[in-house]
Amino acid sequence: MTSNNHPDQGTFAKLLRDPFVHFALGGLVVFAAWYAFKEDEVLSRTDDMVIEITEGDLRQIGVVMMSQGRDLPSPDQMRELAHQEALQRVLAREAIALGLDQNDEIISRRLAQKMDFLLTDLAALTEPTADELKEWYADNADLFALPPRVSFSHLYFSQDERGLEGAKTAAEGLLPDLANTNPYDPDLKGAADRFMFHDYYGGRAPDDIAREFGPSFAQEVFALPSGSWQGPIRSGYGWHLVWVDTLEQGNTAPFETVEDDVRAAWLQDRYLEIRDRAYDEMLSRYEIVMADPESVSYSPAQGGDNGAFGQ
Repeated sequence: MTSNNHPDQGTFAKLLRDPFVHFALGGLVVFAAWYAFKEDEVLSRTDDMVIEITEGDLRQIGVVMMSQGRDLPSPDQMRELAHQEALQRVLAREAIALGLDQNDEIISRRLAQKMDFLLTDLAALTEPTADELKEWYADNADLFALPPRVSFSHLYFSQDERGLEGAKTAAEGLLPDLANTNPYDPDLKGAADRFMFHDYYGGRAPDDIAREFGPSFAQEVFALPSGSWQGPIRSGYGWHLVWVDTLEQGNTAPFETVEDDVRAAWLQDRYLEIRDRAYDEMLSRYEIVMADPESVSYSPAQGGDNGAFGQ
């Protein structure tokens, strides 16, 4: 009687039951999976190793140079600039690969600054309507108030030449004699000391006068009546008799004359609103753990935690 079992089939069945074969097949499966994974990783790394300088990059390089008042680079110069840009990107990627971007306060500040720039761009995407600007201007008109302005002449009495009290006494002694004179009287020539700047100041705001004579002098000048000699008023240089020609009270600038300034202020206000909302939203995703400043010793002898701010 002839058997239906072929030797090859028996051998194959034995192989399938052999533990070593199971181990080998399992190894092949693992190797195949590893190779497939490594192939994807190699492709990914290959993409990471590509530094592309696009036409937009070249255009940006040219625009920056022209904005600095320089000529547009020649093709050879542009190639060199593009090479420098590529080198910078390579160095940046290599630094990140080495972890040099970690715990770096300068990089942290720069990234935070770029986030602020992004929020500024978001604010700029919203262009206000004319009605919105006028409404905002009405609510913030004090920001666009025109300061008062004064025009005045003065006679100067030097504390360097006369001493502080001597200068004041000289000014007080001359004041009664000026009752019937004005700043344009030729007899006033030589009646006081020579001032190093101007004898007449026209249309000056309080800040202008304060910068030259001091805040106290500016405050007193704006309180004087016009059309007569008044004083003496002290400045950092000595004492002065002052004749106010005109005094213009401050007022609110008409919207039409400050529309561009109103728009800029509106955008800034919008940016602050968006920034604060974004800050609140981002902070809400974190748990902030902060040491008590009152418990911190700032003595150099204390080692403690030397962690960088912002990390």
